[in-house]
Amino acid sequence: MTNWEDDQYTCPICGSTDCVPAGGNSKSKILLIGEFPGKDEIRTGRPFSGATGNILRNELGRLGIDLSRLRIVNMWPHIPNKNEKCLEYGVQQVIKEAKGKQAILLIGSDTIKYFADKKVGQVTGLQVTSDLLSAPIIMACVQPAIAFHGTAGEVKLSLRKFVDKVEGLL
Repeated sequence: MTNWEDDQYTCPICGSTDCVPAGGNSKSKILLIGEFPGKDEIRTGRPFSGATGNILRNELGRLGIDLSRLRIVNMWPHIPNKNEKCLEYGVQQVIKEAKGKQAILLIGSDTIKYFADKKVGQVTGLQVTSDLLSAPIIMACVQPAIAFHGTAGEVKLSLRKFVDKVEGLL
């Protein structure tokens, strides 16, 4: 059975070879948690390496943070399917990644709902609590892809608030 940490991208539950493991700096005190990998992420094997990742990378860069300095993981190891065990597996990997982190950013409505049991519109840009994750700072951010629909302001505001909270951790 393939481990999450292996360089092989195979889901041990369903056998999908389109898995994307955690990426970025494993020693970072900051963890970004996305929903699931897209086609570009699957192709490169790195989370947030596609168009949505470019928005995240550019906005964080504008705020003085290099995305490569952070740890990044997705809640689903591959594109979501109907197998809840795949989701459970991905969530367990996220929980392992989150251990010892000082700050966590939940990205996207599904991630926020799963880990904070809130609707994204209620908490984006705010600090939240989670029964599954423990870190001094856990914040919520809308999916950066909404910027493609002309609503980049919410992404910018959420990331600005997050960066203000985590500046001393870099």
